[in-house]
Amino acid sequence: MKKSQEFELRKWCGDPSALCGIRDFIFNDGPNRGMRALTLKNGRGMELTALADRGLDIPYLSYKGTNIGLLNKVGVRSPYLYVEDGASGFLKQFYAGMLTTCGLTYAGAAGVDEGKALGLHGPFDNLPASGVSAWAEYEGDDKVLCVAGEVREAEVFGPNMVMKRRLRLDTERNELHIRDTVENQGFATSPLMLVYHINFGYPMLDEGTRAYFSTTEIEPRTDFAAEGMDNYDVMEAPGIGRDEQCYFHTGHTDGEAFAMLHNEKLGLAAMVRYDKAVFPLLCEWKCMRAGEYALGLEPTTSSVVNRAESREKGLLTYLEPGETREFNVTIELCEDKARIAEFIARAHKR
Repeated sequence: MKKSQEFELRKWCGDPSALCGIRDFIFNDGPNRGMRALTLKNGRGMELTALADRGLDIPYLSYKGTNIGLLNKVGVRSPYLYVEDGASGFLKQFYAGMLTTCGLTYAGAAGVDEGKALGLHGPFDNLPASGVSAWAEYEGDDKVLCVAGEVREAEVFGPNMVMKRRLRLDTERNELHIRDTVENQGFATSPLMLVYHINFGYPMLDEGTRAYFSTTEIEPRTDFAAEGMDNYDVMEAPGIGRDEQCYFHTGHTDGEAFAMLHNEKLGLAAMVRYDKAVFPLLCEWKCMRAGEYALGLEPTTSSVVNRAESREKGLLTYLEPGETREFNVTIELCEDKARIAEFIARAHKR
């Protein structure tokens, strides 16, 4: 939507927020009761919900009524039901959604690091954001919808890390921009681990959909993943009891790093574009299991192994006292055949 068009638009639609805008609401039933959330609709078919009470992560994303993200069977649940318990605590809360952010001082697999037990993927997604605000603004003539807030991971005698998050949804393009700035407000060097668990579900994810990557190297995580190397980029139908397969993508071609899921039947592609300077690795989570049918395309700072293993492998990153670091990810939805073909042509051929 353009500012120059809004006056004329009001002749046809007295309240343009019916077409494009932000709705702030509270869930009122079951395990998500009392949670604050915000729905953003860009007027071009892209609509998403951000959970203020779960780190401004994103459970729902649709395009022209077609579901894009994954919603797991646990559903959206209040963060106050979360109890960290190895892997189980996280999985009982893991709605997955379009975005589950994992971190801040630890992410990846559960484990023990320097004598401390750390749960799967860290606490971030179960921390309510504070100072949450929502507004529309203009970049030149183009309207953009914005939501912002901050999430703190802190512990007495422990870390004091703050992420300031800003979500920006374009209205002239189907692009969601996620800009996060993490600051170490403590007085000791702190580990920093982030995984942007970006998840696709049915019908965007379907048999025959194909994934493309700008990365140049790929490593299977398990023997079963290695067995599927010839088919790592093509999605199959769900299989009962089928194990997950994870692939680590590293190395980069020239230009912006990306991973793309293309559903030729829908004529639709979803591009995850990310900053390769701060995300040296992308984890592909290919889960073709019936009932948990998912594809995760996950930019990460330090892999998805536990913190101790990440340190041992030399992958762990740190923030010094007072230091900040910025992380940028864009999710783009596209029906333009020429643009989709450009990304396919840019993808590394194996």
